[in-house]
Formats: sequence, C-alpha cells, structure tokens
Amino acid sequence: MASPRELTTPATLPEESVRRYREDGFVHVPRLLSPEEVTLYRTAAENILARDMEVWEGGEDGAAVEVNYTTQVWRKDESLRGLALHPALTGIAARLAGVPLRLYSSEVLVKEPKVAPPTLLHDDEAGLPMDGLEHTLTAWVALVDVPVERGCLSYIPGSHLRADAERLRHMTSFEQFREPDEIWPDFPWRPRVTVPLRAGDVAFHHCRTLHWAGGNETGTRRVGHGVIYMDAGTTYLPGVMDQYLAHLEPGRPLDDPRFFPLVTG
Repeated sequence: MASPRELTTPATLPEESVRRYREDGFVHVPRLLSPEEVTLYRTAAENILARDMEVWEGGEDGAAVEVNYTTQVWRKDESLRGLALHPALTGIAARLAGVPLRLYSSEVLVKEPKVAPPTLLHDDEAGLPMDGLEHTLTAWVALVDVPVERGCLSYIPGSHLRADAERLRHMTSFEQFREPDEIWPDFPWRPRVTVPLRAGDVAFHHCRTLHWAGGNETGTRRVGHGVIYMDAGTTYLPGVMDQYLAHLEPGRPLDDPRFFPLVTG
C-alpha cells in the first residue's frame, strides 16, 4: 500500500486495478496528481471557465443546468494541455486499455453549488462521432474534493460488456435521455457503485460504461477535467458532437497528430 504522500504512476498501478477496470468498466485511481499540480490545473480550469464557457446543458424555462463545460480545453490552454497529456494520466490510460491510444478531447466540467441537479444516466459511446471504440475511455480528473454530496459519478459494473442490441444507439442529433430501464432493461436489477474522489484522484471509465452523477448539494463548485482517449485506429462517424470534425469524410482515420496526438504507456 502506497503511503499518503506517494503518487500513483503507470509503473505502480496495481495489476488488480487493471483487472477491475476491464471487468467492471471503471476504476478509481487515487493520488495521481500532487497538491501543487491540482492547484495549477484548478486555477487554469477556473480561468478558462470564466472566459470561455461555451455550452450549457438543459436550462430550459430557467431551470438549473446539470453541467456547465468548456470543450477542447487542451487546445486553448497550455496548462490544461499539460494535464491532458500528463504522463501519469496517459500512461495509466494506456495500461488500462492495453492498446495504443490517441487523445480525442478534453473539457472542463463544473456543477454549480446548491443548484446543479443530477446528471442523467448515459454512456459516452452514443455521443462520440467515431467508429471503432473497443478501448476508448474517459479519465475524470477531480480538481476539487468530490464527495457524494458534490455530485461524484456512479457506475453500473460490467455494463460496458452488455450485448450490442442492449447498447445505446449512435446519436446524430441531441436527444432527450429515456428512462433508465428503457436505456437498459436490466438496469433496475444491477448493482450501482458510487465513487467519491479527493482532489488529484482520477476515475477512469470505458466509453460503454453506463454512469451518472448526483447533484451538487454543497456550497463549493464541483470542478473536474474530463479527457477522452480513443483507440489509435478510430475513424470518423458523423454524430452529435462533431463540430470539429464535420469537414471530414465518414470513415476517415482520426490520426492527424496535430489534433489527435498518439499516447502510449
């Protein structure tokens, strides 16, 4: 067991964590970032939110939004580029996936205190404009402490292994999420695991893992940095979140190193 001051690295990540990730579709990796790094990246995240909040989810009829976020922050801020390409983050992602990966995107996500409602059940695959996602995964980096009351993520273990017929369909336009048992009929009988994080911890989950987040009931913003690493051989498939890719022909490999740099373990 690592001491409280030791950070988790790709070399020290237990093989048990890799096994759990592949079986469950998610894993909590503690102490990936130092306190100094957390301060650096949190400051950069707050700054980019202040100047470049570009998308809001929900908010109809004046209702509070689930998540405010700013997309592709690794292209907009040098510090946040450093986080998306942090060798501990990319190295652990590559160990979990077991294959070469490319950086697809990174975004800063914030749940505002007292008002942000829960994030609905979903998986990431349905909204991604790409094909060939066998190993694509998200790293959710906590930049503040995220206890249950602040809206940490919950997961359904093994949901990434559900049959093709049970998976969410590829989205080509924004759609309202259905009821959980419509998304997956087995949902009501599946165990759910909630994963609170301390600042500097990271939760990794497969793009097909069903997950959601609670509301923020505390007086502190929930600030995180979500990074998607995709299979190195992924190709473009038009979808809902393709504002940066719509100029490409369907089936085109997403392999331009300027926009999708290769990351390895």
